[in-house]
Amino acid sequence: MASPHASSSGVLAGALTLILAVMMASCTAPIAENPAPLPTLPGKLQLLTMMQARALHSATMLRDGRILICGGTANANIGGVLDTAEIYDPAAGTFSRTGTMMQARQGHTATLLPDGTVLIAGGSMNIGFRSELASAEIYDPVSGSFHATGLMNSPREGHSATLLRDGRVLIAGGSANGVTTLSSAETYDYRTGRFTPIALMGVPRETHSATLLKNGTVLVAGGGRGGMPGGYIAYTTAEIFDPARNVFTTLNAHMTTDRVAPAAALLDDGRVLIAGGKSGKIHSPFGSSSLFYFTPLETAEVFDPETNSFLPVGAMSKAHYLGDATKLRSGMVLITGGWTANGGLVGGVRAADLFDPAHNNFSGGGDLHVARLNQTATLLSNGDVMIAGGIDRDGNVTATVEFYAAKTGDWVSTDLSR
Repeated sequence: MASPHASSSGVLAGALTLILAVMMASCTAPIAENPAPLPTLPGKLQLLTMMQARALHSATMLRDGRILICGGTANANIGGVLDTAEIYDPAAGTFSRTGTMMQARQGHTATLLPDGTVLIAGGSMNIGFRSELASAEIYDPVSGSFHATGLMNSPREGHSATLLRDGRVLIAGGSANGVTTLSSAETYDYRTGRFTPIALMGVPRETHSATLLKNGTVLVAGGGRGGMPGGYIAYTTAEIFDPARNVFTTLNAHMTTDRVAPAAALLDDGRVLIAGGKSGKIHSPFGSSSLFYFTPLETAEVFDPETNSFLPVGAMSKAHYLGDATKLRSGMVLITGGWTANGGLVGGVRAADLFDPAHNNFSGGGDLHVARLNQTATLLSNGDVMIAGGIDRDGNVTATVEFYAAKTGDWVSTDLSR
């Protein structure tokens, strides 16, 4: 799971109440109403559609190039969480049903394992308090079915899942009940199907970034912590996980700003781009305040593992809070999606941004045909990026799909590899 404007104090108070409820949830899931009608026609362009409108779902490329899309919510309301899954076949340009998950879930993680199966872990089974899941399951692309695997040691939503070089998956942080935040972490071994608890992180974190570095360690950065007497805390801190010792070490260096739910990507030169997110303060010409916790960020920075330092880079054209970062074959990074407020509705962002590591700045990545929040962004075998589902500008969950054509920099309605 970007600020509102209102013409009267009453409307503003209502909008702030909605925003605070959204921002302080563990997965920061917005409230949408009904799924968008199918098919959707933005202007005169007809977009490809999934079989089911989805947000807060997962999308994972399988070894054969097909994309597994799982779960999510159809309407972000109670009872809207999905157990269905579907497959996108780039060769045919079509979606088809595959097996049903063991558990309806949204906000879960999905990790391609070394044996070609996919680990689906955690998330929540509904909207609301104590709906977080400890269960996990495996998708087998050969049989097209899901089966249960070991239970995590804690329910988790807003956690991270990182495939390590030794084949284990690092599961870190998140919230166990929608309020309190976890410092615990564990690893999953696909060879045994078991989750094993490991050392605690330096601080409890949720909606942080977790990036596998070139030396095999993992950078865990930012995120926030709920369930505190003083309210929600957003972090500037970061730590490194060492898989050889199964321990976390807090870095002395801090990020240039606090960031909850930033987008992150490993660059070809070994640095890590950390872009957008939200700050725990309202920034204005009159100073900063930590009263409402809803400042989306256009800023970005890079982590340099050679010096263990964070350095600012050029700003994005648009704030991307809850956005996606996709590294292209060129080494550039595409930032898509995010949170914005359209009157009293929470909706998505259309603008995309493109980061150039050689010059440490962003250029415009064009506008998506549909604004999106809690969508997925998946790099395809041909080098293009598939953007699927999410919540549109009007707060509707959409089934639409579009593609970023890396060679031309255009947003297109069909996969150009066909």
